[in-house]
Amino acid sequence: MNITLNKITIAALTVLSTSFTSNLFAADISHSLRNTQQDNTTENYFELGLGLATGAGPTVEEDKDNEWAGGFLIVNGSYNWRGFFIEKFGESTDPLVLGYNAYSSDNWSFDIVLAPKGRGIQGGENDRFHDLDDRDSATMFGGRLTGYIDDNIVQFSVKHNIGSNHNGTTASALIGRNWQVRNWNFHGMAGVQFFDAKLNDYYLGISAEEAARTDFDEYTAGSNFNLTAEVGVTYPITEDWVFRSTARFAQFLGDKTDSPIFVDKRDNAMSLSTSISYVF
Repeated sequence: MNITLNKITIAALTVLSTSFTSNLFAADISHSLRNTQQDNTTENYFELGLGLATGAGPTVEEDKDNEWAGGFLIVNGSYNWRGFFIEKFGESTDPLVLGYNAYSSDNWSFDIVLAPKGRGIQGGENDRFHDLDDRDSATMFGGRLTGYIDDNIVQFSVKHNIGSNHNGTTASALIGRNWQVRNWNFHGMAGVQFFDAKLNDYYLGISAEEAARTDFDEYTAGSNFNLTAEVGVTYPITEDWVFRSTARFAQFLGDKTDSPIFVDKRDNAMSLSTSISYVF
């Protein structure tokens, strides 16, 4: 039995992250702040790269320490056609987004978006989750509003599950800005994320039926907020090669990590990553 419950997604460890142009189709804020060009639209591009990261956070596996380190593959890109777009930014809270730009003015842009939410642990027969019900990936549908105020960028989003998974809702509010120092593009970002009780209980709850056939205690998850912060730097080594480094922190408010799903119930997460990628 497979349990699609990624520990990074569960704990919301993916935390939020030049001048801005007018009359634009605004890209994800995480990408816009890192962009070393003076064009923050959902442009057509593709990049591949490698990175190293280390961090600490709550864990869901008994044999895993709450501190981790390792390498990762970067596959990012976006494509825009007559207002329709697809974005894949690994730095974002929504790594894959399909959407349509419904409104655009000098300082504001509104997108209709479709994004998957929740994916993860593959529970094997000897896994501690093998007698739990499946937690399937959910399709989230909603809107994304982006605004440019002086040197700051703000982005708000609300999305609701349109499948039969959990009918849950998520929302976020982010603010960030960047500073150009010669060829170094520094950025900072802070925000808050909301996960309602339906979404949290689907992924983190333990039903009475599951408790009866496993060693897990029955548990009903409530809604929660995550406070997030990020600082980073981007440097174009050449026209095609880009270096990035980012530090992130998230504080989980509420009882999210009280779920029996978690082995280590740490209520915050942090990470430091560096990467080099080639932009086609």
